[in-house]
Amino acid sequence: MKLTLASGVAVALALVACQPNYAYLPVTNATIIRGNVAAEYPIPADIPHGDVRVASYGIVDVGPRHPKNPADRLRALHLRFTVENSGDRDWTFDTSQQRITLAGYGTNTPGWASASAGGAPPLVHIPAMQKRTVDLFFPLPAALQRAKELPAFDVVWHLQAYDKLVSHRTPFERVVIQPPSDYYGPYDYGNDYWWGPPYWSNPAYGGEAFVGGVTVPRRFYGAPVQIHREPDGGRFMERGNAAPAQPH
Repeated sequence: MKLTLASGVAVALALVACQPNYAYLPVTNATIIRGNVAAEYPIPADIPHGDVRVASYGIVDVGPRHPKNPADRLRALHLRFTVENSGDRDWTFDTSQQRITLAGYGTNTPGWASASAGGAPPLVHIPAMQKRTVDLFFPLPAALQRAKELPAFDVVWHLQAYDKLVSHRTPFERVVIQPPSDYYGPYDYGNDYWWGPPYWSNPAYGGEAFVGGVTVPRRFYGAPVQIHREPDGGRFMERGNAAPAQPH
């Protein structure tokens, strides 16, 4: 079922918000997938043999597995790509080549990534007749640490399929929502759940990114990290290093 941004607000009650009152919805190609709103793209567009769905799960905290300082963490934007290949040839999704664009700040690459069972990032292979779920985490500038400070962003993504590079720009906008009475909390991801270690750390991520800079301390790359959702007060996710993760 296709929908506009305006009608997407009505179904946003089913979303897990990045804060109790906010969610990010795609402006174009929006569709409802098991109660969640994502942008859906047939691959290839003319004769589809699968699709890519892009969704945002808001802003998360990233920190070392065993921080010396409890405040030793940074904020990142969480994006989810669900890639389903119904064709007869393998596809490739390179997590290091995906980008977000923020107005007035420029672009950034993901600092961390994880993927459902199969080959690990950065090169995620989607074999014929299979589906992979990939989560990307983009460090945010100091002035955009919370959803109330981040009204919109664009996702520029690429997929290698059928010897062609498929590229799209997916804009997202922030909407205000009211969590439903049966809201299950920050770890409710539905049947396509995957969000847990091991996280791939991007060695190409620069010390500074965006205008004004996003500094990622090198200690974040020297040891495993933990990632959990806003708002403050939640504990870091403890998932171990086994894959795949099990649904909650």
